[in-house]
Amino acid sequence: MIYEADWVLPITAAPIRRGAVRVEGGAVADVGPAGEVRARYPEDPVTSFHHAILMPGFVNAHVHLDYTVFRGLFDDCNFGDWMLHFMVAKRKLRAADYAASAMLGAMECVTSGITAIGDTVFDGEATVKAANALGLRAYAFAEAFGMDDAHVAGAVEQAARRVAHLRNIAGPLVSIGLSPHAPYTVSGPLYRALTAYALREGLKVATHVAESQAEVTFVRNGSGVLAHDFRELVGWDDLMWMPTGTSPIKYLEQWDAFDADVIAIHCVQVSPSDIEVLRKYDVAIAHCPKSNAKLACGIAPVSDFVAAGLRVGIGTDSLASNNILDMFDEMRMTIFLHRASQASAACMTAEQVLAMATLGGAQVLGLADKVGSLEPGKRADMIAVDMEYSHFAPIDDPVSALVYGANQEDVFFSMIDGRVVYDKKVLTTVDADAVTREAEAVRLKLRS
Repeated sequence: MIYEADWVLPITAAPIRRGAVRVEGGAVADVGPAGEVRARYPEDPVTSFHHAILMPGFVNAHVHLDYTVFRGLFDDCNFGDWMLHFMVAKRKLRAADYAASAMLGAMECVTSGITAIGDTVFDGEATVKAANALGLRAYAFAEAFGMDDAHVAGAVEQAARRVAHLRNIAGPLVSIGLSPHAPYTVSGPLYRALTAYALREGLKVATHVAESQAEVTFVRNGSGVLAHDFRELVGWDDLMWMPTGTSPIKYLEQWDAFDADVIAIHCVQVSPSDIEVLRKYDVAIAHCPKSNAKLACGIAPVSDFVAAGLRVGIGTDSLASNNILDMFDEMRMTIFLHRASQASAACMTAEQVLAMATLGGAQVLGLADKVGSLEPGKRADMIAVDMEYSHFAPIDDPVSALVYGANQEDVFFSMIDGRVVYDKKVLTTVDADAVTREAEAVRLKLRS
């Protein structure tokens, strides 16, 4: 099958005006000017997307699909207060509730042009089953927690059982990794043990780190909301925590928590020397600009990450800390916040953020050999964005038009691994109304 559009954005090559992508066996077989591709394969059927951009699907480098039903509950909190409210609300839900929540989130991903995700999973089964049902490509990182050093071995065994179970139920497009949650929920010895386990098992690791000033205060000084209110809430107030006098990044380095298979999520509160640590271990970065801004965490120094040669992808984070799974919004937030903070329009371009939202996310998740760009041999994960609206006209530069003008509602077609999962704004895999009704019933529990 040949798919044509006014513009094709391969990401690794220049935009192609009146371009085409040929898909065969679930993979990209050819990319080029539409006339040339048609001439090479005259017998192939053709689908034409007029007034549209055809591009690789977005790779959402960090999300929590099972938290979708928490959308908008804590809109006006800083990070510390948000965390306390969120921990209390989570206790109201059960496994079936998280399953309904994850289905709604997976559905929003597909309809928004997100074809691959890096999901840090609390329930685990919820996200894996939702990804299976929607045909979504996913890297599911099973969360691990523990601040009691007397139970390190047990925590690792529990994590291993979770990983084995999730691997058993994962479909062909779902990979399983491990997520030691954060420096304020995982002790140093447990970080070291979990990282060693992941290395033995060949697992990628994702961890929240240097997200907020509250985290820095806790790690460095042993004080603040995460040292008192939060630990009391989760039952850790009787466990000793010794202030480290250092940053979260350097603290994790001391516990051997970094290597090239580690994804550091957020990295907002980092210094140049912290970035050097990340560079030393070739750690990848999942940047979540809207979530970080909404929770008043700050602005991550993305151009410094890029200058250091780090792999950087863009994530939405969860709908508990963001209100929409819109990668167009995330691209704009990345570029606008960074230009504003640097007082320079030259510090980041539309081409850079588009690459971060596609190929960059694939590099972060270790999927760049499969997805993230439209190149022969890669899997056919691609989307079509409708440009037949006044907010796009006139178009001279399709990348500029896409980054500065598009939103999730402009996506009308999504293909994952060569399978059409969303066409003419209709899902082909699930009953959207039924999914929404189930999620709304769960939301009632959170309102009680």
